[in-house]
Amino acid sequence: MNSKWLVAFVALCLGVGALFFAAKQATVERSPYALFEPGMTTEQKVMVQRQIERQLSRKSGGKQISTTQVVYDNGAAVVTFPVPGDAGQSDRNCDYGYVCFWTASDFAGRKLSLLSTAKNGPVNLSDYDMSAQVFSWQHNNKTGTVKIFGVDGPGAKGNMVMSNIREVILGKGCCPFSVPEDARVVGTWTEINAQSRLTENNNRIMSIAFAPMFMLFAH
Repeated sequence: MNSKWLVAFVALCLGVGALFFAAKQATVERSPYALFEPGMTTEQKVMVQRQIERQLSRKSGGKQISTTQVVYDNGAAVVTFPVPGDAGQSDRNCDYGYVCFWTASDFAGRKLSLLSTAKNGPVNLSDYDMSAQVFSWQHNNKTGTVKIFGVDGPGAKGNMVMSNIREVILGKGCCPFSVPEDARVVGTWTEINAQSRLTENNNRIMSIAFAPMFMLFAH
């Protein structure tokens, strides 16, 4: 086989591979955030509405979209409140294309969903009354999309105490953190990383930072 035919053959293989990769990625598209509309008593509705009003006052620009939720920037951030009470229902799902944080273990309590993209700047959890109150998290996105870090200071300044990937360089001043649990959705490029119960060392998250996979550190 001469060099021209070899070059053409390699180009054809690369083209077919690219088409296959694109087709596989297209099997799952980012879903819009799901509405959470649990059954509630009149008293519970009043209690949740008060929490929603406090959140809208805490951070401007939000919009109430359901009886339990506030959205910012067309879905860049979604706050979901649980049903009040010891047996109150929580929204334990994390929509595709988001990283979600809960104020209780096992994906319960108040939930903050952040759009999972490397273009995001640092997010201060105090804007959502969740600073140092994260006890479980889940990341539901395409494999190798973005690095996500939990930092124990505002503005992504401080020690990195949580990450969605196992192989991570924590940078200066780190403390131990648990290894995230990984799961893959069969037939797609989707990977779900999660921690259902954060350790004492890494539940001090005050801000969230995002970075492309090829960068060593978050920005």
